Amino acid sequence: MASAMRYPAAARIKVQSLLSAARDEDAKFPAVNNSNTSSITPGRTALMAAAAAAPIVTGAPAQLLSVAGPAFYLYLQASGLSTVKKIAEDGTTGSFSPAQFVSLYTNGAVWVIYGALAQDMTVLVPNTTAVFFGLYYTSQFAKYHKESMMKWYIGSTAIVGGSAAMATMPGGLDLVGTTGCVMAVILLSSPLAVMGKVIKEKSTAALPFGASLAGFLNAGSWASYGALVAMDPYIWAPNGLGLVACTVQLSLFAMYGFPKRPEAEQSEELPEKDEPKAEKETEAEPKQSEGPK
Repeated sequence: MASAMRYPAAARIKVQSLLSAARDEDAKFPAVNNSNTSSITPGRTALMAAAAAAPIVTGAPAQLLSVAGPAFYLYLQASGLSTVKKIAEDGTTGSFSPAQFVSLYTNGAVWVIYGALAQDMTVLVPNTTAVFFGLYYTSQFAKYHKESMMKWYIGSTAIVGGSAAMATMPGGLDLVGTTGCVMAVILLSSPLAVMGKVIKEKSTAALPFGASLAGFLNAGSWASYGALVAMDPYIWAPNGLGLVACTVQLSLFAMYGFPKRPEAEQSEELPEKDEPKAEKETEAEPKQSEGPK
């Protein structure tokens, strides 16, 4: 397991195929190889490509990045618990969008397929939990959502079903990876669905801070893992875009601050309402004391 974490299966398979191609191509040009050692043959080109596909980071740092990605992704998945709890307490979904919940399990399902094809457990395992978290959040959201969720269900089923079908085709890894790239960007950008409302009202009440922070940490760690360890553009490219989207989300909190809690607003109003009552009681006390006289 440790060796697999240092050298992910996706990168290992890519390097092995390139090295095999290098041996085959060099065997076709023995005269060129023997007469001129400095010439660039197809085999040497493939060998250089194999070197370029090797991980930049190995050993302990690679293991750290391999753990950081799934850990922050789990944090992102769990961040929806507070949102679902608030929806249940209020009895309504309010201004929250179903995009962040539906995209969570849809994105997870696509990357489960990709992780299985690439034989990369770092991708496969955390996305399996994302599917279950996303399904739970969506079911709870649907209980209090007034509008039909059918269009969301149909879209999600089409994406996951299409990815499963593409996995059986030639070049299935690239096809599923491309779909996963799109879904990853949608997932990390989903809180921005309420960006217009936030700017219009100059309030971040409709923007979940926990999900925005979790998305930022998740995107940063996965972008680093994809670029430095897995050497996989299907991992670092979408997460790089997601990192930009999450930075925009956090900047909205920097601009408009955090929304006040209802309890804090009520506590500020209570003293003002109680003061007149207290004054009336103090005025009534002398009258009661004068009664017996």
